[in-house]
Parts: sequence; C-alpha cells; structure tokens
Amino acid sequence: SLRDALGPDSVFYDLDYQAQLARPNLDTLLQDIYRKNSELVVVFLSAEYSSKEWCGLEWRAIREIIKQRRDDQLMFVRFDDASIDGVFSHDGYIDAQRHDESAVARFIISRLISMKSAGIE
Repeated sequence: SLRDALGPDSVFYDLDYQAQLARPNLDTLLQDIYRKNSELVVVFLSAEYSSKEWCGLEWRAIREIIKQRRDDQLMFVRFDDASIDGVFSHDGYIDAQRHDESAVARFIISRLISMKSAGIE
C-alpha cells in the first residue's frame, strides 16, 4: 500500500483523519491541505466525482493549482469516461480500468520519486 511505502503520515485520506476534520469551516482547512500542504494531489475522477459536494470543493482547489501552473503537483486517475468540467481530452491520466490498485500505487510512488529528483516539493 502507499502508506507502507511512504510512511503512515504521508498519505491524506479523510477517513483516517476524522477526529481532526470534525470542525467548523472544514472547507477552508481542506483547501489549505490541497493547495499548500500536499506534494502531490491524486484526483480520482469518475461520474460520481462531479456530483459530490466535497469533491466539488476539492476540484476548486485543484483548478487553482492548475491556474498557478503547478501541474506537476497533480495526478489524475480515471475510473470511467465521464465528462468532468475542466478535464480535457489532452489532459493525461492513469486509466484505472486498465490498471489494478497496486499498479496505480506504483505510478503514484514513481511520480513522487521523479518529483523529488527534479527538486519539486
């Protein structure tokens, strides 16, 4: 798993931080996590993604990262061919329909290694 490879506090998954996230103004905390406290934001895109409230909040932070031309800090993983506003046909992604979860984890680790080699943090 990613946690095994990267360390227990290296992967942010909201269900692992329920006590810390149980607060007012969670939206601003999450914006800071995505925009300021993450080396790599991995976005799992699907038809459900664009319809969920919290994914919409996440997507706003991601669009800001794109606007700031920090594309190297984003990785898209697609689970289907659903149209997502702001994702275009020329945007690269990992196809989760063709790769199992361990392969996706290896891609994420590989990306992090290449970012560190390039001095991107």
